[in-house]
Amino acid sequence: MRLIISAMTPALATALSDAFDTIPDVTIACCPFEDITDADCMVSAANSFGLMDGGVDAAITAYFGTQLQQRVQQCILDDYLGEQPVGTAFVIETGNSERYPYLVHAPTMRVPLIIDGTDAVYNATRAALLAIHHHNLKAPDDKKIRSVVFPAMGAGCGRVPPERVAAQMKLAWLNACQPAKSIDWRYATERQRTVVHASGSGVKPDWHTNIPTTPEAHCDCGCGWGGMGADAYGAAADPEHRYFGKHTHSINPPSSLGCHDHSYFINTGEHPHGVNKK
Repeated sequence: MRLIISAMTPALATALSDAFDTIPDVTIACCPFEDITDADCMVSAANSFGLMDGGVDAAITAYFGTQLQQRVQQCILDDYLGEQPVGTAFVIETGNSERYPYLVHAPTMRVPLIIDGTDAVYNATRAALLAIHHHNLKAPDDKKIRSVVFPAMGAGCGRVPPERVAAQMKLAWLNACQPAKSIDWRYATERQRTVVHASGSGVKPDWHTNIPTTPEAHCDCGCGWGGMGADAYGAAADPEHRYFGKHTHSINPPSSLGCHDHSYFINTGEHPHGVNKK
């Protein structure tokens, strides 16, 4: 399948072109989707309720008519009980058999809001690609989607900076093109690490470099590094290591991190942490 990304500003075009420079089957088009004539499908970077009256969605409604919005909303009512979660997507016929016969509805947000610092762009992009994948598995050859136009997901109302839009969309595309062959905790935590990095939501201070690199060692401060199994979850040996957010901890750390009083670092059970919690 061929990916075309409509970049409506020079900054977006530059960031996307740099990110996808060496990746085949990807084109960055510095024009609105209406000017792209060789695509089978358009992606709507939508909200969870199919209210297609702003940004690119308004242009989609103007192009295909209000009948498309009505059918999108009916699908949300029928299949999602009135609210389509971010990270899901579905393929629907547009009613235009000559240009863009298909639309993918892929919410990046529940309602219009700023989504910078989240992984919503990655989740929505990947959901759209998965929806196309499943459509193509079932569709006859003449109904398959072979080229798809994406807007710059999250770049409008979502206020995601061009570099983060590009990083998250690139990661979603590569993960869809190169699917995993097996799943384990190492794979899961590496996926988490790359998504957090692409979204700009992770903190990676220099003390990460001091964590032991044995298979049992790990970090779960939000960066996703290392193993995430509950039986291998303990405080780090480095007294400067800090945990943020809400976690549930076991009493004893992995043996590779040494023996110490876990309560010196953090309380057990589910609880929030501040910096250098004792």
